[in-house]
Amino acid sequence: MNRIRLSILFAITCGCFVNNALAQTDNKLACVALVKEDSVVLRWVPASVPVWQIGIKYGYVIKRYTIAKGGVFIPDGLTRGEMLTNIPIRPAGNNAFDLLAMSDQRAAVVQEAIYGTEFQPPAEGDNFTGFMKAYNDLEVRFGFAMFMCDLSPAIARAAGLQFTDRNILPDERYAYSISPANIPDGMQVEPAVIVLDAGMISKLPPVADVQAIFLDKAVKFQWPVMLHKGTYTAYILEKSVDGVNFKPVLDLPLVNLAEDENLNYFVYTDSLSSNNEQTWYRVKGISPFGEEGPASDILNGKGAPEFTAYAVIDTSEVVENDRIIVRWRVTENYPEQVTGISILRSDKYDGVFENLTTKPMAPGVRMFTDSRPRLSNYYKIMLLGKDNLTSYSFPYLVQTEDNDPPATPQMLTGKVDSSGIVTIAWKENTEPDILGYKVFRANVPDEEFISLGRDITSGNTCRDTINLNTLTQKIYYQVVAVDKRYNNSDYSAILELSRPDTIRPAPAVITRINVTEGKVMIQQEGSPANDISIYELHRVAENDSATIKLATWKGNIPGSYEDVPSIQGKNYFYSIKTFDLAGNSSEYGRLVYVPATSQITVNLKAKESNNGKSIMLSWDIPAGFQPAKTFIYRSKDTEPISIYITLEGADQLFEDMDVEINMAYNYRIRVFGTSGNAIVSSRQITFTPLSKSSSEVK
Repeated sequence: MNRIRLSILFAITCGCFVNNALAQTDNKLACVALVKEDSVVLRWVPASVPVWQIGIKYGYVIKRYTIAKGGVFIPDGLTRGEMLTNIPIRPAGNNAFDLLAMSDQRAAVVQEAIYGTEFQPPAEGDNFTGFMKAYNDLEVRFGFAMFMCDLSPAIARAAGLQFTDRNILPDERYAYSISPANIPDGMQVEPAVIVLDAGMISKLPPVADVQAIFLDKAVKFQWPVMLHKGTYTAYILEKSVDGVNFKPVLDLPLVNLAEDENLNYFVYTDSLSSNNEQTWYRVKGISPFGEEGPASDILNGKGAPEFTAYAVIDTSEVVENDRIIVRWRVTENYPEQVTGISILRSDKYDGVFENLTTKPMAPGVRMFTDSRPRLSNYYKIMLLGKDNLTSYSFPYLVQTEDNDPPATPQMLTGKVDSSGIVTIAWKENTEPDILGYKVFRANVPDEEFISLGRDITSGNTCRDTINLNTLTQKIYYQVVAVDKRYNNSDYSAILELSRPDTIRPAPAVITRINVTEGKVMIQQEGSPANDISIYELHRVAENDSATIKLATWKGNIPGSYEDVPSIQGKNYFYSIKTFDLAGNSSEYGRLVYVPATSQITVNLKAKESNNGKSIMLSWDIPAGFQPAKTFIYRSKDTEPISIYITLEGADQLFEDMDVEINMAYNYRIRVFGTSGNAIVSSRQITFTPLSKSSSEVK
């Protein structure tokens, strides 16, 4: 788009327009996008005159495809397009352009290009000269129209070349397709397609590396344009006499008029009214949406009438990769101004330049051979004049070929903290052209190492975040050094780091508890984990908050432990705490009742009922004891005994109907007296219903 538009403007300016449009086969649309917080602005342009005419006649349609949401790819996103234009987008009518031209005269240029009457399509039978003249006129209109649309969003919308999508979500990625609403038979037009993230707000960068040379009542400017290709289509050069208030030097923006698409620098010369006044300048870019970017750094200076000569390095040659030949040209109004020439070199654009010539060369020399070049060489030509006056050319970069990779990174160290943050470091490489490092990670040392990211780390340290909730105890890292030519070193030695252990160990368990005559025998089994440091056995009485540590074992746990509580006739909770080497712990416990051996006992008896489907419990109350509440404890076989049922009042009989034949049942009772503190208990008995005719009591 830029080449067509700028070539046309150049031809109009020079009056020597040469047309090759008849050979134009680039029938397609191109598009750029501007992402805002609440909308996406699309700006497209036809790449040829025929496509432009089709768009004027039929208009354009836009489809949007949602291809990702929340960072997750949508598999069928490219097959489900949403039509954003129910009616094709066409240029506005003459009346609308008349209104727009009242506020912006540039709209009249586009109006004339679209609706002007001076151009008439060549009639059938016209000679070739008439056809070429008519076609050239149309290309001129096309070029002017596209340029004006670049300078004003309102004009672009009126020309049917801009659309705003306001129905967006910031966590979605879209693909937009823009195509003519109708294409004549026998013609193909490639649609414009652009993919973007709706959450990535577009930001215009400032124009960087603006250089200025103050001459005799003039200032020569230069700034790189390749850095801003596709971002800026025109520039505004602003001028100030006080360093605060700036005004454009021209009414129209500055446009690159060269036909070379690969031009590296924009060059412009501004005039000064005198050489004795300080003047300030800055540069702004204009995007294809007509928006001005931020201003560049401010440059200032005064004219220098005494010395107007300056040099321009135009060619260079690398010979056998060990010599560089630099050639330049010198422009001056008066040749006698130049008394000598020196060559300066630096490894950076804005670095310190060293003088390669021990003494100045003759004024007529136009070539220099650097016999000891570096990998990156920025050259300047310093012209020497009378009275110690000098002028410098712009830096010119020449690079020699470099296929030698940097040294392998050494001395890797690292650590992993308890939150999963990994910090690794290594010895910094000493090569002067080192660019940075890439860090790779793997869960096992013999699998493929994956890069932590696309970016190259400039320093010799790196931070990473890993998952600690995994059974993989180790994590592995390697580092690769990268130089400025993107040569990669060999992988470093593997750095092995241990993940902090945050997983609770499998607990030791209490397999069985037996109580005999006030003694509690605890059967226990250790943890199957192999990193256990200690076991602790604890006891706490029911309704008591004080926990007593009974024993501590390092490494292995014994199969049994005997405890004699000082107070009997209570429920006790026994627990084993298991600690691993990292300090993580787990716990397992069981509740048991320890009857009082010195208390008055109740004679508890059990028998099978007459129907053989239940167990009848009965007990005798000591003389003078008035029962108020009775707790019946029960367990099956080897299970720990616990409260089964509570009886209110003075009952001395209970029928247990929830029983199974040939299953051993353990029973015990505690009877609470009406006085509150009086308690009587039975010994534990075991009853096994064998059949309807026989049973067994232990």
